[in-house]
Order: sequence, then structure tokens, then C-alpha cells
Amino acid sequence: MKKNKYIVFAAIGFELIGLILFSLWAGKWLQDKGYAGAQAICVVLGFFIWFVSLIIKLGRLK
Repeated sequence: MKKNKYIVFAAIGFELIGLILFSLWAGKWLQDKGYAGAQAICVVLGFFIWFVSLIIKLGRLK
């Protein structure tokens, strides 16, 4: 069964949105616990995770 490449690209966008929302929530939660700057760190970490995932997925589309 061949993968539909359009669905893969759409999923990449939804993955980014979900990861950003989760990162914002986790950062806010950690910041409320007393860790200064946790929200910014979580968002940067989320973008890094997404970028690595993007590279892996694009490598499989050959």
C-alpha cells in the first residue's frame, strides 16, 4: 500500500500545532511550579523535537 504524500505533509502541520500547544501548557505548568523561563525552554525544545521529526519523515519519502 502506497502512502499518500499529501496526508504526510498535512500531518506534519498538525503535529507542529499539537507540539506547540503541549509545550506551552507544560512550560506554564513548570513555570507555576517555580522554574523561571520554563515556558520558553519548553517551546524551543518542542521546535527542536519537531525539526528532528521533520528530517526523519522527509528522509523516508524518497
